[in-house]
Amino acid sequence: MATKESFLRRAQAFQARYQGAEGLFWIKRVNHPAGAIIALLLLPTSVTPNAVTVAGFMVHVLAAVMLVLLEPPLSLFAVVAVLFLWQLAFTLDCTDGQLARARGTAGPFGAWLDQIVDVASHVVLYAALTVVVVRGAELDGVAAGLFGCLTISASLLQVFSTWQRAAVIGSGPPVGIAPPLSLRVLYALRHMMDFGAFLFVAGLLLIWAPGLMAFLLMMAALQTGYAGMQVVLAWRRASRAAGEGDRI
Repeated sequence: MATKESFLRRAQAFQARYQGAEGLFWIKRVNHPAGAIIALLLLPTSVTPNAVTVAGFMVHVLAAVMLVLLEPPLSLFAVVAVLFLWQLAFTLDCTDGQLARARGTAGPFGAWLDQIVDVASHVVLYAALTVVVVRGAELDGVAAGLFGCLTISASLLQVFSTWQRAAVIGSGPPVGIAPPLSLRVLYALRHMMDFGAFLFVAGLLLIWAPGLMAFLLMMAALQTGYAGMQVVLAWRRASRAAGEGDRI
């Protein structure tokens, strides 16, 4: 018991050092700590962070294949299995960066590969969810195509806006300073798009296609609004900077 507690304390210290305290509610409490445990276990091995990145993508593919091959309604076992695979895949996405930083091997290629895998994982995930919705809600071809394009596009838009977040809104509200309303709304929207929590809720809704469809459409609206507000905020800042430059 003492050894187990000692390892968990080491994992907490590892996460604090190589992941940081910043994070959304579910990710900070589930995926980052689990990722730190896996990274700590892999640290003395020859497994590379890039291999962990690819492994996370393969887990996403496995979950997607399960959803495509299984006929509705999904059994409780299938739902639990997909929930586990999704959380494992995202946890591995949180593992690779911690492992790379701990080894001092973080570099441009790893960051590029991580972004490519993020995009591919979202496409695979949303394509599988679209199949579940189309089958369960019995959508026709046009509706199915529109639904898939909308949800996948909104997801990728949010992925890109997340990569650019630090340059636009920073990692969180400034300490001791009341941010403007636009920033407060963006911070609130950001917490509503916690990817770990999204995977959990989407997994629970696999047994109810209309609810899953409504959830994905709501998320598409939030993702589009989040990216749009970032564009507006960045545009205003650029316009103000250009105006100040002209006056100088």
